[in-house]
Amino acid sequence: MEAALAQDQFQIYLQPKYNIKDDRLAGAEALVRWQHPEWGLLLPSEFIPLFEKNGFITKLDQYVWNKVCSVLQAWSGAGGVPLSISVNVSRADVYQADLIELLTATLEAYGLPASSLHLEITESAYTELGFVIEMDDFGSGYSSLNMLNQMPLDILKLDMKFIQSETAKPVDQGILRFIMDLARWMNLSVVAEGVETRAQLERLQEIGCDYVQGYYFAKPMPCSAFEALLRNQQEAPPPAAASAAPSERRTQI
Repeated sequence: MEAALAQDQFQIYLQPKYNIKDDRLAGAEALVRWQHPEWGLLLPSEFIPLFEKNGFITKLDQYVWNKVCSVLQAWSGAGGVPLSISVNVSRADVYQADLIELLTATLEAYGLPASSLHLEITESAYTELGFVIEMDDFGSGYSSLNMLNQMPLDILKLDMKFIQSETAKPVDQGILRFIMDLARWMNLSVVAEGVETRAQLERLQEIGCDYVQGYYFAKPMPCSAFEALLRNQQEAPPPAAASAAPSERRTQI
């Protein structure tokens, strides 16, 4: 693990996040892949559980934070549109007494505002110094309404399985609209992950969801591919002038 970290075998992938109102890129979620020299490209499910058990997850998270900040700095230096990227904060990270100092120092090293790095967290939160806090995986069984009531949040991120289950139900059934109304009452923005079909998107549009991500829009992709996607959007005409239907403008990579 240490050798893999030193040799940059861990690669950052970005999954685009879209504003549901104007069909425009609004940011991304940072994911990690392990390009193993013998076993090839490994998905997070193949190594993250082990790292969470042996404690290596804290080093990997810090590596991801630095890589993401480097990408954001490069975009800013190139004159690109400022976007935010969501990064994971594991439970093990939360128990570090110097977490705030570590995150702040990382951002300062790259000359970035705290708002450019969104922190996805499920159990506890740090809201000092302008960090944007996202409750991740809501509806997965781990996050609860009680936690939602106790944690000072900015963004509620709805779990993929929850979205798929709720959008498969008739409009007058399920709790998706209730959750959306609750988020509005608490002044939270809402991100729906795992959107894979036009029907799911239309249901989320109907109830006023703010942001969406999932395979219907784009799969997680290397940073270079995301940058190309961003450049294409910047060069494209505004949504009102675009002639293609939203479903035809999706980019699958």
